[in-house]
Amino acid sequence: MNSTIDLKNFKHKMIINIRWSDMDAIGHVNNATYLTYLEEARICYLNDVINWNSKVDGIILASVNIN
Repeated sequence: MNSTIDLKNFKHKMIINIRWSDMDAIGHVNNATYLTYLEEARICYLNDVINWNSKVDGIILASVNIN
């Protein structure tokens, strides 16, 4: 199984910096941190695609599931 993702097929990209506080003592990213990464990417996507203004335009995220 090839787990490499070819990013050139995606129209929107964002680099997420992994913070020291996101990791445990041996450098693994905490599972709950991925939701923070997804939230950052979602906000960036909305800003880029529809010029979303978080102070004016409200959006409710009602449910998130990660497997």
